[in-house]
Amino acid sequence: MKRLLFFIALLSVLISCKKTSYVAKFDKLPQERAGEQIALVLNSLTSAKDGWIASLPTAEGGGYGFYVSFDKEQNVIMYGDMTDKSAAEAGKSYFRVKQDMGTDLIFDTYNYISMLNDPDDGVLGGESKIGFSSDIEFIYDRSTADSIIFIGKKFRQPFKLVKATAAQRAIYEAGGYKTAIDKFKNFFIDNQNPYIELGAGAEARKIGITPNTTNNLEIGKRIDFTGPAADGKISSASEKFNFTLDGLSILNNGLVFQGITFVKLDWKDATTLAMYDAAGKEYIVKNSIVPLIPLSQLWGTKYSGMLSEFKTIYPGTSASGAVILNYFHNNLQPNPLNPYSFNYGRINFVWSVVNKRLTINAHTSQSNGANTWVTASVYSYTTDDKGVYKFTLLSPPSEGYAGKIILKLHDFILANHITFDYHIDNGVVYGKMTSVEDPSTVMTFMLQ
Repeated sequence: MKRLLFFIALLSVLISCKKTSYVAKFDKLPQERAGEQIALVLNSLTSAKDGWIASLPTAEGGGYGFYVSFDKEQNVIMYGDMTDKSAAEAGKSYFRVKQDMGTDLIFDTYNYISMLNDPDDGVLGGESKIGFSSDIEFIYDRSTADSIIFIGKKFRQPFKLVKATAAQRAIYEAGGYKTAIDKFKNFFIDNQNPYIELGAGAEARKIGITPNTTNNLEIGKRIDFTGPAADGKISSASEKFNFTLDGLSILNNGLVFQGITFVKLDWKDATTLAMYDAAGKEYIVKNSIVPLIPLSQLWGTKYSGMLSEFKTIYPGTSASGAVILNYFHNNLQPNPLNPYSFNYGRINFVWSVVNKRLTINAHTSQSNGANTWVTASVYSYTTDDKGVYKFTLLSPPSEGYAGKIILKLHDFILANHITFDYHIDNGVVYGKMTSVEDPSTVMTFMLQ
């Protein structure tokens, strides 16, 4: 009996010790700890008296930059690099910080960040119903003395904020963000074949750099590097960017090209742009009189093809070229050639360089592009040393809804010798297709 009483007493002591340890480790209730975390994040956001400079890549589109200022009444003032208006005019909305999956920052009224999530593809050019696959709710991740980082709740993209200075805030408030963006764009309008040099002396290699400053879902707000490696082989790489007051910042920890991580493009002085790598090394941006690499040499490496988007005639297309393309676009509605009603359609050129084949896919849709029917035409080709193409039919437009309305383009491909070149308009690089027999027939496309 004494032994039993001893074990009961010992068990009581152990239980008492375990309970004391548990209380010591968790000395606050969960709601208390959540409240402290909310207060920490809220105080960090609102105590930055000159606001924050922020960046946000999107899951499906490019990257975007912002100036954001929070106050204790839950007001937000914001500038963004999506449009001329968003860069020059302050947008105002509200925000909340609350506890959910973590400590969440929520923009609960429409603002410039909401534009990236807008389901209306007419707002900024995102995909119908999902926009650019971007968030308006962000989970707190970590912070330092001068920065705070959130992660998008659904699409997991980093929303990074760095404290702005009083001078930077003054520039944003005076419309200086748009001025900085315009200056950057104009540089690439004036310098249409920009490049940097890797290596030195006789070993220097010219690497073309192409920032696409549009909001195009597939290629916009990205910067491309293309050029020869040490062995002469052409390589290409691309990464998302956002505009800054000084140039652009490459997102997702930079762009890795031929073993070097490039992180930003800034003004060295009033007229000179320079690329900088992660180690701080400077590469002056120069301009070539002629394109560094002919477009025909980039099929299958930098570019997989070209795109004529729904009812879009791109700059540089001639009147006779527009007739050919509009024979497809304008006949998507019921007519003698096509008895059906389509609310979306596009033309895709897809290159298979290994097999020397070109496939033209004519897409039609009755769901705004969410699902498409495809009418395919397949051609083999030869090309001479001047980059002139001659196409031979392998498979005519397959039986499909676009079989008749794609015929003008199909006939053009077979009847002409064709060259491919660049067309640059307002800093955007397009692919240009021209007839050798009739140089007045020109069609331009978005490069993919």
